Amino acid sequence: MNGTSNWIPRRRIRLAILIALFFAAFAVMGALRSPWALLLLIPAAGAGVAAVIMLRIRRQLSAGWQQRIHDLVAERLALPADTTDAVLDIGCGDASLLVTLRRRAPGIAATGIDFWGSDWDYAQSACEARLPDATFRRMDAGQLDFPDASFDRVTSVMCFHEVPARDGATQPGPLVAVTEALRVLKPGGRFVLVDRFRDAGDYGDAAALDAILAATDNLRRDALVDTLGIPWPLNSNRSLGPVDILSGRKPG
Repeated sequence: MNGTSNWIPRRRIRLAILIALFFAAFAVMGALRSPWALLLLIPAAGAGVAAVIMLRIRRQLSAGWQQRIHDLVAERLALPADTTDAVLDIGCGDASLLVTLRRRAPGIAATGIDFWGSDWDYAQSACEARLPDATFRRMDAGQLDFPDASFDRVTSVMCFHEVPARDGATQPGPLVAVTEALRVLKPGGRFVLVDRFRDAGDYGDAAALDAILAATDNLRRDALVDTLGIPWPLNSNRSLGPVDILSGRKPG
């Protein structure tokens, strides 16, 4: 994997472990008074299993699957080696994808945006250290602070499902993020987006996403786990199971 982190923050794993230990401790202490307290071992086991699965997913990503996903995005983005296109990565994390793109096309004008919240294992300063000549800005993927048609290519990997809906919004946050990604793309520009597009809990009615994508050209949509042959538990519904890779062009 390129980079120092991945999409499963250590904090989430530590929290699951603490919950498991909390319930296990109360079960053992409570059992001295009543055997019914042993029922607390059930949530303890559930939290423990969740921690093990998250840890295994994190290790799978670190062992190379995240890099394979980034390589697939780079392939679909089809950057000529000598291009100077302006490329935006939405939810750039630790800039690993931009590093991959720069290897293939060193002359791109790279921009990465992220919210870099405290829950994650990376920060804007780390991105700037990795790619000093790229531009990194803290920004909400649901409200990009760029004019229309600002970039030749737009990418995003496992970001949109984290975007919350704004107060009074008529669409889920992830749908707004997709719309924003296409808004800042130049006519004729190419996009490659990876997210949990088949998860109704994130995106709502599939028809709403289809309506947004209907305004694009040369749309290609593939299930990520089938395309790459991703193993369990990384291919589970709680992880990359509902994830598609979308690619296409903005008309114009």
